[in-house]
Amino acid sequence: MPITGRLSAVAIARRGLKGRVSSFIPLLNPGKIMQVQYYGITMNLCDGVYLPSEDTFLMMRSSNPGHNILEIGCGSGLVSIHFAKLGRRVTAVDISDAAVACTLLNSKLNGVSVSALKSDLFSRVKGKFNTILFNPPYLPTEDNVPEGIQWNGGEGGIEVVSRFLGEADRHLEKDGDIYLVLSSLSDIDALESQYVKYSFEKIDGISFFYEKLYLYRLTIQM
Repeated sequence: MPITGRLSAVAIARRGLKGRVSSFIPLLNPGKIMQVQYYGITMNLCDGVYLPSEDTFLMMRSSNPGHNILEIGCGSGLVSIHFAKLGRRVTAVDISDAAVACTLLNSKLNGVSVSALKSDLFSRVKGKFNTILFNPPYLPTEDNVPEGIQWNGGEGGIEVVSRFLGEADRHLEKDGDIYLVLSSLSDIDALESQYVKYSFEKIDGISFFYEKLYLYRLTIQM
């Protein structure tokens, strides 16, 4: 079985590899802008930006967002572009300048409108949304490498998610929902115990060699 995107990203950074050879052989040609297609969407693979992987595809395949979407941690923009092509209004944010630039580049490449801006979670987000999507850094690691922001979930793998859930409800419309990717390596029980204002519904999952990824749908408990 393959390892997940975040675990492979850790391996890439720790070993100094240029890409996942099995999936992204063109990345082994440094200095070139490489393009690939996912689900009929043409994407530039941008330096320093998280590559679309199994957790990305899980979000695309199994979430059913409303018409006005906020994606936190947009990365290359694949998820945002996917739903923009389906007619949703999409705002995409990321803490990385490179990710925001990559999302804007790829949305233009695919002829869709995505509003993208730099934001640390909700720090620069205004307004409310029908759906919030978040594929967070979820691994319980604290690697001190520049790329670590893509996967470092901190203690229990939930530090970033905890910050997110502490603010997310203020940006949800009435009857809105959240789609959240979590790992079996993360302390999901602690999240559910701490944030009782949310109802957690596991709607899909995928198994790997030593990890499972889950997609949860969260709603506000009335």
